[in-house]
Amino acid sequence: SSSSTSSSQNNASLSPTYSFRNPPMMLSFMERTVRDAQYEVDAIIDHLIDHPNTPPFVAYRLIQRFVSSNPSPRYIEVVAQAFKTGTYLSFGTGKRGDLEATIAAVLLDREARSMTLLHDPLHGQLREPLIKLIHFMRAMEYEPK
Repeated sequence: SSSSTSSSQNNASLSPTYSFRNPPMMLSFMERTVRDAQYEVDAIIDHLIDHPNTPPFVAYRLIQRFVSSNPSPRYIEVVAQAFKTGTYLSFGTGKRGDLEATIAAVLLDREARSMTLLHDPLHGQLREPLIKLIHFMRAMEYEPK
């Protein structure tokens, strides 16, 4: 009789006809708490940081924003490796996703500081069309009426 009592305590009923034994209990679905939300947010951030596509994605976007619109695959790999390992030269803490090491790799890499690439017409940042138009209008000293 004690075994039937303990097994009945571990049963979960979805309706009068459906039930299962030993349901998983990770988070309380009846009483949501701030703690539950924090665990879920932490879990998704950890999942995204650990995803294999995150380092090259972050590297490409940071290089585009700070240095060059069309970075080489080698440059992307160096910055992605800094993101993965959390170190670049003497920068970083050694933890995956360390932005100090990642930004150092973006700004201190030879492709970012090369004088030869400055004279290459295919190297550099492209302006967005709207920014180009605004720059042109400012150069012409346009004033709205």
